[in-house]
Amino acid sequence: MSKKITIPVKYPVVRDPDVLGGLPVIKGTRIPASLVFDLIKDGYHFHTIQNEYPSLTKSKLSAFFALMSKSFNVTEKNLSI
Repeated sequence: MSKKITIPVKYPVVRDPDVLGGLPVIKGTRIPASLVFDLIKDGYHFHTIQNEYPSLTKSKLSAFFALMSKSFNVTEKNLSI
């Protein structure tokens, strides 16, 4: 039986076997967390990401950035909000 795995609520990343084969995605979207991570890593501006992916709200991106900053030592200079 498939089981949905969710990272704590303050981080909007979920894994669901029924969504993109279980890849971690931003909660409420089908957008892979790895894609957003790569966009930020590659220097994409916060607003550019939002324009390209309207389902990524400011709160979802901010929470994802908080996760990245704790997990990967990413700083605010990497993401202009």
